[in-house]
Amino acid sequence: FGYAPVISAPTAEQMLLRLGFGIEQVSLSGHQYTLDSDVYDALGLSDIRSFADFDAPAALKRIEALPWVETAQITRVFPGALRVELRERRAAALWSLKGRNYLIDGTGRVLGAAGTEGWRLPRIAGEGANTDAALLFTALTRHPDIAAGIARAERIGNRRWSLVLTNGSRLELAADREVEGLEQSSRNAELRRALSGPAMIADVRT
Repeated sequence: FGYAPVISAPTAEQMLLRLGFGIEQVSLSGHQYTLDSDVYDALGLSDIRSFADFDAPAALKRIEALPWVETAQITRVFPGALRVELRERRAAALWSLKGRNYLIDGTGRVLGAAGTEGWRLPRIAGEGANTDAALLFTALTRHPDIAAGIARAERIGNRRWSLVLTNGSRLELAADREVEGLEQSSRNAELRRALSGPAMIADVRT
């Protein structure tokens, strides 16, 4: 007796691949600091071969959770490619905490660890300085004469700011009264002259 060859029916996944629904290529663009490998991991394609199994909204959420990524867009390019376009956050300051340095954006989001060299950014230090720096920087835009002489801004007790000037002087500001303290310092010609001389401490908290 002869035996007819057994021909198995293609699986649903195989059918999708034959119909051009397979993911064969991924292209990334728009990033400088985000690692390609981190984006690929966030896409979660290791066990996915077709677009039918790919959860684009979930992948997009994972990509936008990466530290440097501000927004992302995932586009299918027919027949079998994905295009991922990233828009990264901008580093706004260098934050020092417990002997380590971090880059942060304007909202205080930590973008990653960093050295102190090669970044021409405002420097802040102390617990909570990252989340409170935006208000201080906004207040300083009204006083460029003071801002130009600041080496770093230290957050004291997670309550107030102490501004360390390039000549070693300190300008002590009151908690929640940074605007008033800066205005007082800027208006007082004698204080401005003193702060530009030998290192001293100017306390404008009262």
